[in-house]
Amino acid sequence: MTAVVTLTPAPVLDRTYLVDSFAEGKVNRAYEVHEYMSGKGLNVARTLHLARVSVAGILPIGREDEHLLFRTPYPHILRIVPIAGRVRVNTTVVDRGGRTTNINQTAIPMTVSDWGRVCDLAIEQVEETDADWLVVSGVHPTTAETGEHVDMTALFEAVRGRGTRVALDTSGAPLDKWVRSGLVNLIKPNADELANLVGRNLFTIEDAMVAGRELNALGIEVALVSLGVDGALAITADEAHWGRAVATEVVNTTGAGDATLAGFLAHSIVDGAGASPAERSQLTLADALGYACSWGALAVSLPTTLITSFDTAPEPTVSEPEPDRPLREPTHLLA
Repeated sequence: MTAVVTLTPAPVLDRTYLVDSFAEGKVNRAYEVHEYMSGKGLNVARTLHLARVSVAGILPIGREDEHLLFRTPYPHILRIVPIAGRVRVNTTVVDRGGRTTNINQTAIPMTVSDWGRVCDLAIEQVEETDADWLVVSGVHPTTAETGEHVDMTALFEAVRGRGTRVALDTSGAPLDKWVRSGLVNLIKPNADELANLVGRNLFTIEDAMVAGRELNALGIEVALVSLGVDGALAITADEAHWGRAVATEVVNTTGAGDATLAGFLAHSIVDGAGASPAERSQLTLADALGYACSWGALAVSLPTTLITSFDTAPEPTVSEPEPDRPLREPTHLLA
């Protein structure tokens, strides 16, 4: 079994308020508050560590906020790059009915020099751990000098040049760019993101499969597509599987996609060690998808993005996709 290196380009301080009910424009009382360092790549890293996968989590942290790392579970898995500025703050309000309201701060711009140091550390960790995967997860900040999103080209080329695969979980313009770059092996879009990548709404399981295959044709080895209440699809050029798992209750949907990705990667590595990259992606596709769905369903049953045990993870079902099955949650193209 090898390792995973995760990179969170724009980490965040997460504040989660649990309320009985939420009234917009009114004073609301929280009966419980959680605050901890977070970000999609960090969530993936913590979940992989809990599953006993060797993992290092790269975090660029504002020099004024390094003290926040003392509030983070498993700080020993973190590899920190001190940078200028402060960490952004995301606020989540969760009511007892499971409705989640998110207020997410825009990623803070980063200097080209700081971003270069982040990439250097990521490459160093990939080489040091002989990582099977580099996971880049979350919002991509812009550069302070140009206003353009940070450039991943040198990073992706360096790690792929040594045989490490790249998994990408982001959205918007960066997702559209890197899907078409030929430098990414796996993406984890939700249904809306997939629809926007192919420029049309999706109405059935078959629509999602066809869209996923279009991404395979662009060089994406695996499209791991979250479909909300309709489960998830794992799509390669040669096969596709449909997975579902039912949560015991829906408490907080934030972080479910991170748990899904962690479940898929953890079990691809464990079951596929010793195989070639092409063999790994196909050998374990259905099993890895099952764990992805199970961990994703577990995540939505928890009040925060912190998973502390897999004991209550629901049993998944993985089968051949039902092409004509309508999606219960319609997709929405961005204007």
